[in-house]
Amino acid sequence: MGAMRKWVVVLTISLAGCGGSGSTNTPSTPPADTGSCTMTESAVPNEGWIHVAEGSTVNYQHNPPASGPHYPVWARYQAYTTAVARPYWVHNLEHGAIVLVHRPDAAPALVSALTDTFRALPNDAQCGHPRSLLTPDPLLTRPVTAIAANFVLEGDCVSPDAIRRFALAHRNQAPENICDSGTRP
Repeated sequence: MGAMRKWVVVLTISLAGCGGSGSTNTPSTPPADTGSCTMTESAVPNEGWIHVAEGSTVNYQHNPPASGPHYPVWARYQAYTTAVARPYWVHNLEHGAIVLVHRPDAAPALVSALTDTFRALPNDAQCGHPRSLLTPDPLLTRPVTAIAANFVLEGDCVSPDAIRRFALAHRNQAPENICDSGTRP
C-alpha cells in the first residue's frame, strides 16, 4: 500500500490532572508531570474492512489497529473499565468513530485525564453524541492512543487539545457513516 506517511505533531501544553499530586506511576508509564505533552499522529496503511465471525482470532499488522478485519457487531459508545476486544472497536472505526485506548497499567492520573478528555469530546452534529468510546487495551506499546480510521495519535501523556483536534479532524472520515451505538460487549 505504499510507504506509510507520517506526520509528527508536537504539542507543548500545560497538563492539568496528568500527573503529580500523589499519583503512582507504574514502570510502563513514565511520569506525566513534566508540564508538557508530545503526541505523534501517524497515517496507518489500510488493512481492509472485512467481517469475520464473532469470536475469531484476528491479527493486525499495526499496533494498535486503525482498520482491518472485525466482527459484524460493534461496541457501544461509552467508557469501559475492562478491555473491549479489538475486532469490536475496529468496527466502530469503520463507522467513523474515535476510539481512545490506554494501557491497563497506566498511571491512575493518566487514565483519569484520558477519561475526562473522552467525556469532554463534543457531540457529532449528525449523531447527537460524540461517536467515541474509551477502553483499556493490554496490547498497546504506548500508554495512550487515540484512533480513527487509518490514523493514530500516540503518546506517553494526555493532551486534551490534541485529542480533541484529532477527533474533530478524523471523525466521520471512514467507509461507513453510521451513528448507531453497538450492541457489544
